[in-house]
Amino acid sequence: MIWGCDPASKKLALFTDGEAGPRTAHILVKKTNRNIELNAMKLWLNTLIEADPDPVIYVEEPVLAGVRNIRTTILIAETVGMVLSRHARVHVVPVDSWKKATVGKGGVSKDDVALWLGKEHPDYAALCGQDQDLTDAAAIFVYGRTLEECQ
Repeated sequence: MIWGCDPASKKLALFTDGEAGPRTAHILVKKTNRNIELNAMKLWLNTLIEADPDPVIYVEEPVLAGVRNIRTTILIAETVGMVLSRHARVHVVPVDSWKKATVGKGGVSKDDVALWLGKEHPDYAALCGQDQDLTDAAAIFVYGRTLEECQ
């Protein structure tokens, strides 16, 4: 099954659409020791997808959004590393790539992604609600599904 994943420093948002229909999931861990945070997210991720015999995860790569956000970028990179440590096929996807392939332009805002999802996949948008992380995960899922179908 294909999974779209939007990582954050202490949160993962996931979206998939399998035999049981589309579904979302997210976890937010409380601030503690970084090793404990990463292990909690990994345990949750493993539990979530353990029934999937062949998970394929498309995860957004960390973005450096200015000098003041270097620490945040490092924390997100650690989260992506945790996803990569999952025994699955994991594809780290540049933000501009999935946005250009789905919305049509690489530098679009989160609002633009939400508008696109609502227009192209209203059932997915309804499931994500106002959660921008889930919306991004859904768009990343669509991107990953498209790539998998082309192979």
